Amino acid sequence: MAVTEGWDTIPKLLMRNHQRWPQRTAMCRKRLGVWQRYSWADCYEKVKYLALGLVSLGLEPGDVVCLIGDNEPEWFWGAFATQAGGGIATGIFVDSTPSEVKYIAAHSGARFAIVNDQEQTDKFLEIKDELASLEKVIYWNPKGLKNYDQPILLSLSEVIEKGRLCEESAPDLFTRNVMKQSGDDTAFIYYTSGTTDLPKGVILSHRALIGSARRFMARYPLSDRDELVSNFPAAWVGDNIFTTIPHLLGGARLNFPEKPETVVEDTREVGPSLASYGPRQWESLVGNIQAKMIYASSLRRSVYNLFLPLGHKISDADLQGKHLSLWSRFTHWIAYQVLFKPLKDRLGLSRVRFAVTGGSVLSPHILRLIHAIGIELRQNYVTTEAGFISSHGSGEIKLESVGRPALGTEVRVSDSGELLVRSDSVFSGYYKDPARTAATLVGGWCRTGDAVNIDEDGHLIYLDRLEHMGELSSGVQYAPQYIESQLRFSTYIKNAIVVGGKRRDFVSAILNLDFALLAKWAEHHRLAYTAFADLSQKDEVADLVRGDLARLNSYLPEPARVKRFVLLHKEFDPDEAELTRTRKLRRAFIEERYRELIDTIY
Repeated sequence: MAVTEGWDTIPKLLMRNHQRWPQRTAMCRKRLGVWQRYSWADCYEKVKYLALGLVSLGLEPGDVVCLIGDNEPEWFWGAFATQAGGGIATGIFVDSTPSEVKYIAAHSGARFAIVNDQEQTDKFLEIKDELASLEKVIYWNPKGLKNYDQPILLSLSEVIEKGRLCEESAPDLFTRNVMKQSGDDTAFIYYTSGTTDLPKGVILSHRALIGSARRFMARYPLSDRDELVSNFPAAWVGDNIFTTIPHLLGGARLNFPEKPETVVEDTREVGPSLASYGPRQWESLVGNIQAKMIYASSLRRSVYNLFLPLGHKISDADLQGKHLSLWSRFTHWIAYQVLFKPLKDRLGLSRVRFAVTGGSVLSPHILRLIHAIGIELRQNYVTTEAGFISSHGSGEIKLESVGRPALGTEVRVSDSGELLVRSDSVFSGYYKDPARTAATLVGGWCRTGDAVNIDEDGHLIYLDRLEHMGELSSGVQYAPQYIESQLRFSTYIKNAIVVGGKRRDFVSAILNLDFALLAKWAEHHRLAYTAFADLSQKDEVADLVRGDLARLNSYLPEPARVKRFVLLHKEFDPDEAELTRTRKLRRAFIEERYRELIDTIY
């Protein structure tokens, strides 16, 4: 899928939209309870002067600029400005530790960092003496920084003012810089999660990113009449594919919630056309629905238990292409008006045309429940290296699949079961790692490292990372990630890691519990406890989980059923290297850390 000639870079798309819709609202940000609007002209000016300011500070083509902060307009203006000046943007996850920030900033050779607030500024001040290439740290939220006397610091407003002065002496510099770039230039270096080793810098061109976003929009058509919510982490490639570049391509309004804790409430106010959440967010939404129904009044619980099976009946029939009687449709209409419509509104999904997820596997049971309440949630298969690979099409959803390959994407499965991908959205290589690049890009194909099957209808069935596929002593294979996604369908299980191996006869699991929901359960059952560590080890809690596990095991084939489990006294934590910053399990690290605990299970 070729990128339209003339608008083949991200800054060029911004320039085009400024020409088309200068006074139309491009972005909205909620601050102190009030929505602030920014027109395309506002965004264009911010990016132009910030880009010129960076150039006046010495930014040269190919220089790297790190960005870290919450999803706010300034993050994206900073990325666009970097690219407009010929630089390369590199996002860092907002909850990264100083050591993680240091690794990415040092490995990328970043000359500048654009950061949100005092917390992120302090991280760079702590490590600045170890970063030989870093010249300036530019912050956009000055709160708490007034008395910082550090030559390396500059405010975003100061850099923008430098850009205004630069324009006076070189009026057409910004336009010349933008127009001389091509789609083959590097737009971003994304540092992957690093589930097994140090993060790798994935080089992505403008062409690759825009191509992925166009493939996404071929499945989910968006226009300037649509509303989007910036919800995925800006440092993850999925943000550009699902949200930011579609915002630029179609002109949809991009909305920024006030803070992560108010996403659902703010989304309800926006009424987006596209609901884009990661699997863990959809799991959390479903878990909250189930928990609220457990402790709801008897009337509300009765209504839920009466109408939810109707929702399942209709959605299952639709998924299987079956026709239902007018009576079934009528009773479902009543269920929709009484239960599902208010529920969708409470979740902020009343105006949603498209609901999507991507990043990792979502349990078919979560998908089925979301469909039952009237939301056609579709799986999307995206990797940093291969871009937008596949998606469910409308009316062709299989709960166990991640859809058919996207337009212009070729796929095949190797003899070892690994998915290979070929398209113009594949990455250019790993930064400063030619050997790994050569091992991944082979004969025009990108090796994904994922174990995938292709069914008779051409749907991709994602199993797990190839290196994580397990095998028991009996020779039976199992996919840990698939089992873990089933376990998270439990109201009380927040996370799980499945263990087994060739020396073992059965599958077991270490489980993390959802403390907030478990605390409600304990209160309801008058179970006293001192802290989460105490509550998680109660016999009553073990019995609760054991009963739920029996239900979940019934959905799994016999060899993949979890025979034993242990309840961990804490949650897996990215700050302890147990999870990546995208909340994926660091499997090898966890298994080594809890080796004695695992051995006691067997």
